[in-house]
Amino acid sequence: MDSMASQSYCFTYFNEFGEECQAHFKTNEYHSLMELLFDKYIEDWGDCKGRAWCGTCHIQFIEGSIKEKMDADEKHTLSKIGNATKNSRLACQIPVNAALDNVVFRILKDGTV
Repeated sequence: MDSMASQSYCFTYFNEFGEECQAHFKTNEYHSLMELLFDKYIEDWGDCKGRAWCGTCHIQFIEGSIKEKMDADEKHTLSKIGNATKNSRLACQIPVNAALDNVVFRILKDGTV
């Protein structure tokens, strides 16, 4: 059995009410960060079902970052969100892997396109 597959990771996020939450996950347990938070932590978002069109899963990294590059759809959607910054990403475009270990981000609900 591959020990990497069962490795557990954790990140911190602040929900739309400003409450600090911890999330535990395994690599590739979900397709995207949006799916993980929707399924395990009942974050209600993803109007476009993960296509990077709506902006409802807008997050902003506070500590740490990820190396995955933004595609054109994500860049376009973020460009239409008034409160987007250089630390903004769409959770539907972020794979669930070890790069998320120990990052801190907040969910921004008021910037939907």
